[in-house]
Amino acid sequence: MTRWLSVFAALLVVVFTAPGALAHKPSDSYLTLKAESDHITGHWDIALRDLDFAIGLDGDGNGEITWGELRAKHSAIAAYALARLSLAANGAACTTTVTEHLVDRHSDGTYAVLQLAAVCPQNITALEINYQLFSDLDPQHKGLLQLERQNQAEQQGGP
Repeated sequence: MTRWLSVFAALLVVVFTAPGALAHKPSDSYLTLKAESDHITGHWDIALRDLDFAIGLDGDGNGEITWGELRAKHSAIAAYALARLSLAANGAACTTTVTEHLVDRHSDGTYAVLQLAAVCPQNITALEINYQLFSDLDPQHKGLLQLERQNQAEQQGGP
């Protein structure tokens, strides 16, 4: 009987101390790219909660990320994201920059939206995308890609 009480008590501890873990939605980001001749445009939606965990956005620690706090971290967000994404055309690296920072709401929360522009050294016949966002922090993270080339759209998803 004592053994069953111990097991029951342990289960109660697990159930009541881990509700956040049970309700956690895996991390996703949404990368939309359009490739034309020697350049790429697009946007990358990254959840604020994930960016806050990775680089700290909530400056005053009150649990709410304001536009001012987000704006103060624009360069850090761009540097963090671009260090984890590389684009190459036909094996040659493209120079990628963030041209604008926006915010959008998705069904699961608020996202930073990075408007992207990439210039490639030659016309794009083969595009290589190296995606490593949050790979060191969240093994369940998924990057969802929508790629458009000459008005043909492709969708991909994966870790």
